[in-house]
Amino acid sequence: MIADLFTQNSMTLLAQDAVRFTEWNWPQGTWEWTIILAILVGVVVWSLELYRRDGQELSLGWRIFLPTLRMLAIIGLIIVLLNPQTRTQTWADRSSRVAVLVDVSSSMQNPADDPKEAYTADNQASRAAKVIELISDSNWLGDLRKQHEVSIYTFDTALSERIATFSQIIEGDVSGKSDEEPDIESIDWQNVLQPQGAETRLGEVTAELMRELNGRTLAGIVVISDGAANAGVDAQSANDVARQLKVRLVALGTGGIEPPVNLEMAKVVSPSDVQLGDPFDIEAFVRGEGISGRTVKVELLTREPGEDTAFYPVDEQTVTVLEDLTPVQVKFPIVPTVEGEWEYLLRATATGAIQEVKQSDNERVIAVNASERPVNVLIVAGGPSWDYRFLCGTLNRHPGFKVDALLQTGAVGISQDVENVLLDFPKDKASLFEYDVLICFDPNWLTIPEESRRLFEEWVGGEGGGVIFVAGDVNTPYLSGSRDDLSEILDLHPVFLDTILPGIDLVSASTQVRPIQLTAEGEAAPLLHVNDNPETSLEFWKSFPGFYRFYPTNGPKTGALVYAKAGGVGDLTEAEPPILLASQFYGQGRTFYIGSPEFYRLRAEDPEFFERFWTRISREAAQNRLRRSNPRGSLLVDQETVRLGEMIKIRSRLLDAEFEPLLADKIDIEIETPDGRLVSPAPSLRPDLAQAGGYLGEIRAQQAGRYQIRLRVPGSEEMIRESVMAELPDLENRDLRQNIRQLQTLTAGTGGGYFPLADSEKIITLLPDSSEQFLLGEQIQTLWDRTWLMCLIVGVLGVEWLIRKLLKLA
Repeated sequence: MIADLFTQNSMTLLAQDAVRFTEWNWPQGTWEWTIILAILVGVVVWSLELYRRDGQELSLGWRIFLPTLRMLAIIGLIIVLLNPQTRTQTWADRSSRVAVLVDVSSSMQNPADDPKEAYTADNQASRAAKVIELISDSNWLGDLRKQHEVSIYTFDTALSERIATFSQIIEGDVSGKSDEEPDIESIDWQNVLQPQGAETRLGEVTAELMRELNGRTLAGIVVISDGAANAGVDAQSANDVARQLKVRLVALGTGGIEPPVNLEMAKVVSPSDVQLGDPFDIEAFVRGEGISGRTVKVELLTREPGEDTAFYPVDEQTVTVLEDLTPVQVKFPIVPTVEGEWEYLLRATATGAIQEVKQSDNERVIAVNASERPVNVLIVAGGPSWDYRFLCGTLNRHPGFKVDALLQTGAVGISQDVENVLLDFPKDKASLFEYDVLICFDPNWLTIPEESRRLFEEWVGGEGGGVIFVAGDVNTPYLSGSRDDLSEILDLHPVFLDTILPGIDLVSASTQVRPIQLTAEGEAAPLLHVNDNPETSLEFWKSFPGFYRFYPTNGPKTGALVYAKAGGVGDLTEAEPPILLASQFYGQGRTFYIGSPEFYRLRAEDPEFFERFWTRISREAAQNRLRRSNPRGSLLVDQETVRLGEMIKIRSRLLDAEFEPLLADKIDIEIETPDGRLVSPAPSLRPDLAQAGGYLGEIRAQQAGRYQIRLRVPGSEEMIRESVMAELPDLENRDLRQNIRQLQTLTAGTGGGYFPLADSEKIITLLPDSSEQFLLGEQIQTLWDRTWLMCLIVGVLGVEWLIRKLLKLA
């Protein structure tokens, strides 16, 4: 107790973060005090008794002076024994910390509040806009900083890196920030908090942040979200972690809480490229919520290529929303009359006055490129089959096709119903690469030079060429049995061809007609629609008698699509029903397989059916070649539709003037966002190390709508175009209401709680000051270890001894 009092009285404040106090090595406990005091009293009594006995004959002055010297020496030794020292301690403060975790998933683009009676699209702010206003335009962040150091994080599918850290505002400090700390105003909050994520992993990310920041100075974590957790661990799991780590969680919720009323243009299906003058369909799928039983007007508007004017109406239809969240299909037939890129706007409007939770999803804009460039077709046939004869005339008379033919059984001077007759398979790139699609009617591949076959495979895989293989009775059995010599041709087939045993005559063995069985993919594929009505097309194939000859197959290859198979009972050589129609993507190209040489039988039903099938399948096979306005370049995207927040992956393949791979450090491209602005700085494609002349790039889809991508072929004035539609993910758009229960579950029992975003000021008092002091360092200085003190003790003892000698005392 005495030591403690002495220490308190000796403490002095050096600076705001340093203190100095004196320490003595006082005896501890009663026994130590008793022994030391007994020794001290004994030494003093003995000294006084000594001088009383020895100094009887001395004068009074010497009798006082000599004991005083002895007492001074004893006092000096006592000081040494008590070991006095000064201790200087430097203390520092650790600020109380608060983390603000902001939801940037795409659901934060939805309105922040329930629709009001005076609702318009202009006065309905998004949830993200309200959060940006809270952080950048109010005093809320400044109020938090009066007691805490504040760090900002964002999350959607994953936790972001720390966006910024703002130090605690110390009283008297005007700026409240260090030199390295950014200004709140200098941060582009519009970009940082831009909603883009495809998922909301609320529980998973909150648990991860708690584990990362946990410590004594963490006052709490503020989660700002609409509670739309749809992936990862649930909120209860994160709450368990918070209780275990003793982390205070506070949730600020944003978003309307009333059941939503909304009409959505859910999906639009249309071809991206069509031939000028050819009809095509635009299919719109309208989905409603809270408006079941209402009629909806669906409008189609357009503007012609090169025009920057407003959209003008083309057609409209009225449908009824029978059930919430069940799409209703609307189809618009279109015939493009002008070459170029047509833009179509599809708009859904509910009849009667309704207050939708958002109107931004009522419209969609798509682009369809109408090209007058004909499809360049080369028909290669092993012999003049009926399909070959009819197809040459059909395509040659069609204005959208330019047809050349190579009949392997022909001779010099033969005449065919095509533009040019070839006597040999193309032997160089300049000759082969001018074609968009090759239609191969059972050719004899062994008579085509190996170098030409390799060039053919390169044209498909590297240059996006399309191929239609038609199996036959003469040469296809030799192809299936020549796996070593013709491996590059067999690789292009989307099916595995069966090896026919010697002696089997396919023609004589096919004596019974077999019906056609469409798969689910075949029923949905437009190329098998014999007219504009899918239902009547399906009925036609069910009633169609079928074909006699089907080449046996051993199943499709991985990734191939099967559209139709042979029905009925086959002969003993069949291990499974032969595939009639299948396709696969091969590199940048696409290949089709037709397992019967009898599609000419469609002409007996209606000549238009035959023409429709072959024109559609030819254009489908040549799709990647048709997308390029220059045979030296291609521009492709991995998906025509991406979810908002995902990366749009772009690929290009470019050739120089000699049709050799173009080599460059980068290829510049233009990307126009849905709001009509060009991405700046202009992005570029980097070389693809896996493919000479190939280039890769990507950009994130941060806005819902259509992105237009343009690339100018080096050394050419031609521009290649591609477009991608960015859509709100279904996960983020399933429920437009704020999930209050999710946020309450997250924060329950942690010492925090849930509050609406409008009550953000109330959470200030829930976050305690968790700052702490810690010892930064200390210094100890011994006080008795001084020269003057040692000299004083020795000097006093020496003087006493000398005087005693002079006075002749014992």
